[in-house]
Amino acid sequence: MVDTPYRKMLAAKIHRATVTGADVNYEGSLTVPPELLVAAKIHPYESLHVWNVTRGTRLETYAIEGLPNSNDVCANGAAAHLIRPGDHVILAAYAMVPEADAATHKPRLIFVDDNNQLSHVGPEIAGPNLRSDSDDTHLVRSTEMTPDGQPLAEGC
Repeated sequence: MVDTPYRKMLAAKIHRATVTGADVNYEGSLTVPPELLVAAKIHPYESLHVWNVTRGTRLETYAIEGLPNSNDVCANGAAAHLIRPGDHVILAAYAMVPEADAATHKPRLIFVDDNNQLSHVGPEIAGPNLRSDSDDTHLVRSTEMTPDGQPLAEGC
């Protein structure tokens, strides 16, 4: 029997959700509105990587389905020490993809607004380019600067 090689690939991402609550006394997990889970094709209890854009922290937990139409993204249990209301987070789920399919694999990428409402579905834009505020189909160059006045996009 020949083992099929696999690669761990991004399967789904919810980009820049706004955290609405944090409860250290809850047993654990990350509450996500069911509408976002369905849009991203993430299942309840699926493993999630949580990257806190605001604080720079990262953790792994699992998704728990919130109430319909609630827009609540809540850090529960120990995660509440690393994530606070108002933080922006990226939620990512991974899958093992057969090597033969890796080159054509396309993850499900969804982007949300500050109220955790779906704004659009993929594709992802590679840095140093950014989406235009007026039109998701147009790109602009990043104008962020380092403390010494150099463009942040250098070296991307």
